[in-house]
Amino acid sequence: MRIQLYDRGTPSGKIMFTNIEAICKRLQIDFDPEYISDMHRVYSMGLQGKTILLINNEVALIDKYPPLKELEAIISDYLE
Repeated sequence: MRIQLYDRGTPSGKIMFTNIEAICKRLQIDFDPEYISDMHRVYSMGLQGKTILLINNEVALIDKYPPLKELEAIISDYLE
C-alpha cells in the first residue's frame, strides 16, 4: 500500500499526516506514508489543491481534513 500526502506545509496537512502515521501503525501497514511538499506531480495530473491524499496512486481526498476515525475508515477501505 502506498500512501502519499501532498501538502504545501499547511498546519492542517501536517496534523493529518501525523494522524495517517498513527493509523498506519495501528493497522500494521508495512509501508511508511510519504509527506511530499513538491506539488508538481499532482499538478501535472491535473489536480489542484493545497492538500491532496493519494492512496495507491488514486485520489482519496483533496483539501478535506476528516477526523481520525473517518480517515482510518478511508485508509481501511484501500486495504481490502
